[in-house]
Amino acid sequence: MSILDDTAIFAAVIQQGGFSRAAKFLGLSNGLVSRRIAQLEAELGVTLLKRTTRQLQLTPEGELLWQHAQRIQQELGAALCLIKSLADKPKGDIRVSAPPYFGKHYLMPILNKFMSNFDGISIELILEDAFLDPIKEKIDLLIRGTGYFDSSLKDSSLKTKLLIHQDINLYASPEYLLKHGEPLVPEDLHKHFTVGMVHTSRTSEREIWAYTDKGEKKMISIKPKFYCNDMDSRVAACLAGHGIGKFTELVFIQSGSQILRPILQNYDWGKFHIYAVYAQQTALPKRTRLLLDFVSAHIQNLQESLA
Repeated sequence: MSILDDTAIFAAVIQQGGFSRAAKFLGLSNGLVSRRIAQLEAELGVTLLKRTTRQLQLTPEGELLWQHAQRIQQELGAALCLIKSLADKPKGDIRVSAPPYFGKHYLMPILNKFMSNFDGISIELILEDAFLDPIKEKIDLLIRGTGYFDSSLKDSSLKTKLLIHQDINLYASPEYLLKHGEPLVPEDLHKHFTVGMVHTSRTSEREIWAYTDKGEKKMISIKPKFYCNDMDSRVAACLAGHGIGKFTELVFIQSGSQILRPILQNYDWGKFHIYAVYAQQTALPKRTRLLLDFVSAHIQNLQESLA
């Protein structure tokens, strides 16, 4: 035990009016309580209590320690009450990061509702596609998607919660299909314009799209007419008729009289998952847990509306 523990035992002896009562109150043996008080006196080099058969009497040094022990107990009690009140009414800052497209179009409306419900919580939203380290970047909740490139989250220091899962499909605008015709098999994509994603590690101008045909995994190499690392821009290019893009239903978007049409639906173009990622710890702060549950519930409603 530390000197602070011994001081707490000393305070219990005074409050309970004796060693036996303090031992019962603390759930310790009489002998242990006596030894700890003796150890405290030895460390301080003073006598704190004069023991008689009927009562305890504080020495001047014991009286001084008792006064400070009471103040420490009061301050500790006030601190615990404050922390409990913060837990009951969560307050504080939450740092969140999400991909720009998902953050702007889907997460932001959810965050607006959350902030209206919890006035004491402030949110810092970082719109970024790159995978950030939640611990290094001090991010409480990281929202990221996996599936397009068969990637996964395997870092054992992180915890994940699946928020949404979607099929990946190919889409094109009606205007594009009217002008260029509709591909009937994946190999036809060689004769079409496509819209691709910029990869930081891309070493060639071609892009590989994986798919499954009757249980057999295959790949096709295409050369996009337009590359971009921004989802809004890729969707805009498809809507403008500049090529075929690979998206999930989350970006099955209408724009005026235009709508993206799914094509080559007899093939499995993979799955896309969106996860909430956070650093592994004993328990999330209540404010972060509230936000995670709030986002999860609203994303589930979104998933059901797309089903």
